Amino acid sequence: MSISRVQTQVTWDTGSVTKTVSSATEVVSDVITLADNTVGLSIQIHADNQGTPASGDTAVFRLRWSNGDVLGAGGADTYDTAEHAEFLTVLDTYGSNTPGEDPARRTIMVPPVAKKMQTGCICSGAASRNLIIAARIDEQRMA
Repeated sequence: MSISRVQTQVTWDTGSVTKTVSSATEVVSDVITLADNTVGLSIQIHADNQGTPASGDTAVFRLRWSNGDVLGAGGADTYDTAEHAEFLTVLDTYGSNTPGEDPARRTIMVPPVAKKMQTGCICSGAASRNLIIAARIDEQRMA
């Protein structure tokens, strides 16, 4: 048995590899389908302030998991709701904070607990200063 690595760019709005966040409303990535033989998973996330960062310019990332139709009614996949999604981290782009840097990046190991997922992000200061976000996943698959 061996392990292979498969990297996938997280996309937004059906194909864009970055997302410009211009309001404090959560944005959600396109659906990511994990392979049945995925045994490990990491996600690298990125936030870049388009202007001069100020205190409060943060990006809060969460994972929304799905195991199919939670109601069992034969409908579409249902995903974790925004406030109950799995918290990943806060990236702070204001350099005077610790931590705080622009751009900010972090890689996080997460257990592959479901068959599909989406990345959600809320940028509280985006109404006055846009943030550009991006993410990439690395699946470790059993061969």
